[in-house]
Amino acid sequence: MLFKHATIAAFILVLAPSSVAGAQTGSIRGKVREQKGKSLSDVLIKATNAEKKDESFEARSGENGEFTLSGLPGGNYILTFEKQGFKTFTTRRLTIAAGDTLKLRSTIEIVREGEAYSLIRGAVLFDLGYSLPNALVLIERIDVGKKFKQETVSREGGEFAFRLRAEKAVYRITASAKGFLPKSVEIEVDYDEVRNIAITLEKEK
Repeated sequence: MLFKHATIAAFILVLAPSSVAGAQTGSIRGKVREQKGKSLSDVLIKATNAEKKDESFEARSGENGEFTLSGLPGGNYILTFEKQGFKTFTTRRLTIAAGDTLKLRSTIEIVREGEAYSLIRGAVLFDLGYSLPNALVLIERIDVGKKFKQETVSREGGEFAFRLRAEKAVYRITASAKGFLPKSVEIEVDYDEVRNIAITLEKEK
């Protein structure tokens, strides 16, 4: 009788770890697409434990945008969705119960990043820093790159701006206004850079 009980106990001990391990992990299923667009494949989905930041799990979406994150211990997770050319999307905290599968009710939509650009913005001034509206501001590319020329007029506060291609280039900005001497400034911009300048004009004598 003692041998029989010992055999049963040993059998239970052998089975227990497998059963517990299976019950300790859950999964998350869902779908991802471009905002108001088609399903997206090869999106990197990462589930990070909200309490243990160094504990994370990854998966990638398939051709139809569907994904499954499996092997998640029960707990709270935050999901991030990453794909080149798109803004990273982060969810609120999601609770995963041990052994359960959480199906996201809504399709995750991620937004394309805007096209990269450089920006030169500034102000036209006169005398001791007074703003000068309605000044003509001309920008010209003066390096060996593709020729570019554009004009604008300074606004009420003397401010102006030029949105440019995201590439390294050298420009000349010239400001002119009736009753003032024109003035030019040369400026170099790098890829995806914002530069601020001020051009102060002197009155004609």
